[in-house]
Amino acid sequence: MNIDLVDHLVCPRCGPPNGLLLLAHDVRDRRVREGEFGCPNCRDRFPVVDGFGDLRPPPRGEGGAGDDGGIAPGSGVSEPEAGGHAGTGGTDVGGAERALRIAAALGVTGGPGLIVVTDAHRAEAVHIARLVRGIEVLVVGWRGRGMVADTTDAGGVSTFVTGPRLPLRDGAVRGVVADGDSGGRWWDEGRRVLMAGGRIAITEATREAREWVRGAGLVTVLDEEGMLVGAVPVPGGGLKLTGLGP
Repeated sequence: MNIDLVDHLVCPRCGPPNGLLLLAHDVRDRRVREGEFGCPNCRDRFPVVDGFGDLRPPPRGEGGAGDDGGIAPGSGVSEPEAGGHAGTGGTDVGGAERALRIAAALGVTGGPGLIVVTDAHRAEAVHIARLVRGIEVLVVGWRGRGMVADTTDAGGVSTFVTGPRLPLRDGAVRGVVADGDSGGRWWDEGRRVLMAGGRIAITEATREAREWVRGAGLVTVLDEEGMLVGAVPVPGGGLKLTGLGP
């Protein structure tokens, strides 16, 4: 996990505005391989093991970051289907093409900034990080070490497991990538953490997703070939993203 994320993370248990402190035991190239985040308010601690953060509120299950179990029910974040977006190697042409389409839909051409993606899009996350210089892509999911093998060694990608609330400050990110099965709870959290002008891209969009975009006060900027993109209106009008360092 990128060490600079400590400026944007909040306690998964207490929520905003309770930020986390970082005790890092092993940092390489500004990435935390071993350590823990701690909340000064509730005193809970959230481990980072092999570069993977366990940012679930308690109870977490016995295995912590290394366990595929302990998943909170009703999270709104779905497991990727077998045979889906799994590989992240250099031969993943499909993943690269999907990533290019997603990056274009988000309108993000350079950093700094944060993009949040669901575990279902972890393959594209690696490619997005390579395509957009200076962007940190946060892969959020539930799969423990099964996800670590795909992403934690990739530059520009931080990976963690979380509960139904994203452990991020309001308005902290430039883009969110979800899917039609993620559900309203995930979309609501994505909307909360988007900054003005930021966009949420929903792949395999459903009628429910389109209704949610309208109800969330977003401006639809793209709706074609299963891709739905809603943007947070900028005060004073317009959607152009400028000066978006987080």
